[in-house]
Amino acid sequence: MLRNVRIWFEKKGSAKYISHLDLTRCMSRALRASALPVWYTEGFNPRVYMTFGMPLSLGITGKRECMDIRLTEDMPLEKIQERLNLRLPLDLRVLEAAEPLAKLETIRWADYSYRMETTDSTLLEKAFEKLFSLEAVTVLKHTKKGEKEFDIKPYFQKMIFDARESSFLTAQVLLPCSVEGSINPALLLDALQKYSGEEPYTEICRNRLLTKDFLELR
Repeated sequence: MLRNVRIWFEKKGSAKYISHLDLTRCMSRALRASALPVWYTEGFNPRVYMTFGMPLSLGITGKRECMDIRLTEDMPLEKIQERLNLRLPLDLRVLEAAEPLAKLETIRWADYSYRMETTDSTLLEKAFEKLFSLEAVTVLKHTKKGEKEFDIKPYFQKMIFDARESSFLTAQVLLPCSVEGSINPALLLDALQKYSGEEPYTEICRNRLLTKDFLELR
């Protein structure tokens, strides 16, 4: 009997520059090398069965990402974490292996944080206030059909600035994140540069994946 297992992992440091395709390859190699009893897809070209939560955009770290696998034999969940971490690069770490409580298809939102370095956090926050006071905030968005103008204002109106120091500014925002459509948090920085000329060095992190009821995915 197959057993479904959800792997929770972090993607940080240099790993944030690994594309989703490369992440898939890396996890596949680690699963094979770990000698875990993973289930392979059937057909002419069998592959390790893996299903990820919503992919991360390049350059963004993930504090609690997830991947579902299937095991052909039962085994202690802590052993899965231990074996995979022996085979993964330093900036990809398994945090936990657990029983999935909700389907990945229930993901609707993601919680993001920004840490922006600046010489004057007050002026930077005022630049955001001016940005959000505009009737529309349009940027170029890449789609399968090419680039198009896209108004991001409706998605960032509830952004919260929660820490202010002289050299940095931090903020939090919830954005749509589902198979129906997602908003790249980096679009906010594109808009800031376009409308104010500000280009603060920024670290963006996806902290949690949420369901339609804003409950954390489990």
